[in-house]
Amino acid sequence: MSQINRRRGRPPGPGVDHDVRREELLDAAERAIAHTGAGASLADVAAQAGLTRSAVYAAFADRDAVLDALAARHSGRIVDGMRSLAAGDDDPRAQTRAAVDLLASWFDDHPDLAPVLAARWHTDGRSFVETTLTQVLTAGFAARDLDPAPAPVWARAMVGAVAASVEWWAVTREIGRDELVDHVTSLLWSGLSAANP
Repeated sequence: MSQINRRRGRPPGPGVDHDVRREELLDAAERAIAHTGAGASLADVAAQAGLTRSAVYAAFADRDAVLDALAARHSGRIVDGMRSLAAGDDDPRAQTRAAVDLLASWFDDHPDLAPVLAARWHTDGRSFVETTLTQVLTAGFAARDLDPAPAPVWARAMVGAVAASVEWWAVTREIGRDELVDHVTSLLWSGLSAANP
């Protein structure tokens, strides 16, 4: 009777899909921040994922890498939302209001996560959200035979104004969300329409 020699090591079966593991760890990181707060550690992420810290380190170099990946995940979702808005309503003012409400909604839906990630949207002085808004404004100006040159400046001014207002509102809740969105939209729209009617 022959004996089959088997090598020691990883048991037979499919290996770990690294992309799936990263997404699972990002889900766990969101839960860890919601449970522990902004200071959630990789140990907290590992505990939420039901894995060891070494499994987290196999996917992410450190805590900053996890937060950067979370920021990219959420900014990507906001960007997708902006693109949908740009392709939907033809009324520019309605698009402006919907974009403001999109950011307010994100802060509203992620009260623990939003303050941690909003500061990490910038990479080398640029932001996914600002870049996408620049593209949206440029396309809108071109469709109306207007000068697209101001688009990059306006995009950053708009994101800055919206982010500052929404972050303040998320902490104080001094007014309702609809009122906040209406005020910010009025401010932005008055500037846009006056500068480029």
